[in-house]
Amino acid sequence: MTKRANPANPAGQKTILVTGATSGIGLALVRQLDQAGHRLLLVGRSAEALAQLQGSLQQPGTVLPADLADSTQLAALVAQLPERIDGFVHAAGMESVVPLRMVNYDKFDYLMRLHLYSFVEIVRQIERNKKKDADYLTSVVALSSVASDGGGVGQTMYAASKAALEAAVRVLAKELAPKRIRLNAIKPGIVDTAMTRRWMRRIGIADAAEVDSLQLNGMAQPEEIVALIEFLLSDLSRHIVGTQIKIDGGGPTGKVF
Repeated sequence: MTKRANPANPAGQKTILVTGATSGIGLALVRQLDQAGHRLLLVGRSAEALAQLQGSLQQPGTVLPADLADSTQLAALVAQLPERIDGFVHAAGMESVVPLRMVNYDKFDYLMRLHLYSFVEIVRQIERNKKKDADYLTSVVALSSVASDGGGVGQTMYAASKAALEAAVRVLAKELAPKRIRLNAIKPGIVDTAMTRRWMRRIGIADAAEVDSLQLNGMAQPEEIVALIEFLLSDLSRHIVGTQIKIDGGGPTGKVF
């Protein structure tokens, strides 16, 4: 993404918070934003993985190790957030393919805390820290999934948590607009990540070519999803608010996933 100057920040550098920063789409995003010269706040469960990532960046970044599903660690994280955040991308996530007989409160609650509760709490802190007369825009991007409205067998908990995330985005976009905080969700289909590989194993697919055939345009690469996120983080997308954007290669080829 080419850096563009804006009145609030002539150098074009933004302060961007990324959860799930050490793997998958989150990692690909961090690499691209770092190349663009932005100041990054990186959140992940592994302090070691975060330290390795930090050491590989061109720009100085701040690492914030935390399990977002742990309320104590989440509280410590939000207390460390700076007053100004120009962008927040909630890429932290966990796959779940569990038949109904294995669904239980603790498993469901963990996914809800990871996908939804932590997102809301971080956004709440961003809103609290931003002054009413602040002259910069804040863009929040939540990574949802096509599973939110078309989940496959065994995705009850995963699909429900992502659908709840999208509902929060729609409502908060209206509430936070006066402070120039806008929220959007993106809904990737099948993307070539470690999480997808785990999903493949859970449903009994070993051949990536078979998964590639499930989506009209084939399996996406993380960098293709990152391009959309970058645009949503930029001020050029300021009129896109409260939406859920599918980026699913045209959808399934007659099969449900």
